[in-house]
Amino acid sequence: MNGKPVEEPYVYGGDADGVHRAYDVTVPQGRLFLLGDYRADSQDSRFHLDEQSGTVSESAVLGRVTDDRTVPALGVTAGLLGGVLVLVGVGLGIGFLVVRRREAAPVPAMSWPAPPMGG
Repeated sequence: MNGKPVEEPYVYGGDADGVHRAYDVTVPQGRLFLLGDYRADSQDSRFHLDEQSGTVSESAVLGRVTDDRTVPALGVTAGLLGGVLVLVGVGLGIGFLVVRRREAAPVPAMSWPAPPMGG
């Protein structure tokens, strides 16, 4: 920025360039030059230099990402879902073993009424 490098610790893989394509842009007042955080796979302002030097009007930007909580939220959700699936699997496995054992055990034939003992 203004001829000086900017520290960007959020850039994926630490590769601030990504495509090794030179560009030199002067950003007019009221406009923004947008760069993605995964520079090797971002269709950002660098790829639209023929349109307004790749800049976007400030009024076209609706919000700003300050802290992305999507990944942790997805991780927690996946962990909980995985735990539920493990418990369901264990329960179904135990149920299967119980039913299988009952089917395999021979039932002794009994006559009714039982004959008197010792007689």
